[in-house]
Amino acid sequence: MLKKWVFVVILVVSSFVIYPPATAESPGEITYIAIGDSLTAGLGSSEENYLRIHGFVPQFTKYLRQENNVTVENYGIPGLSSTGLLALLTADEALQNRLKTAGVISVSIGGNDFLQTIRSVPESEEESALNIRMDILKRTYQETYKLLRELNPDATIILLGLYNPYPKNHEWTDLGTKYAPLFNGFIEEFGDEPKTLVIDPYEAFEGNELEWTHISEDDIHPNDKGYTEIVSLMKNAYEKSLE
Repeated sequence: MLKKWVFVVILVVSSFVIYPPATAESPGEITYIAIGDSLTAGLGSSEENYLRIHGFVPQFTKYLRQENNVTVENYGIPGLSSTGLLALLTADEALQNRLKTAGVISVSIGGNDFLQTIRSVPESEEESALNIRMDILKRTYQETYKLLRELNPDATIILLGLYNPYPKNHEWTDLGTKYAPLFNGFIEEFGDEPKTLVIDPYEAFEGNELEWTHISEDDIHPNDKGYTEIVSLMKNAYEKSLE
């Protein structure tokens, strides 16, 4: 059933893609696979010819293509939670086989765990519900990372943290201010693992919520400026990893 609701956006320079068997990357050739939620899908970015080319995946792909031949596969699913991502990776053998070929893997997950919680409980229960959800998120995230490494020990894995989309005086500002740094602090631990980069956009977005997101329209997703900032952080981390 999971496969039926996965949508795949594949952006390539050539007019078609031939998927090779699972083999190691050749020099100068990179398969970039992006998995995760609506940020991976690029929601909130502007579209050209029905493609969200200003999302972080297309922008980061453009950067990688400056010095490499890159094939990119985007498995972004709006609304996906951490448990949903783990279930998908566990059940989808075709996706597992694709991940084995990747030179770069990016992961954006966790925001919907937060949103689903605060939207489903009374305000008086938000704090305790978020603490419980955070414990679940930590366990599923650890299992997800472990699975990715079992599938591909050599890929560079880029883990995206959370920003707080809520400006001052928003009803959920305080919750976002607490939850995002808590989550980012947790995934920062994975930065000690080989070939693992952790991207923390929290400080960059702080004070720029209205300019870099669609929150004024009650939409938490980044706009083109917000996605460009995320890509800038990704590029900086990736370049440092190559030094």
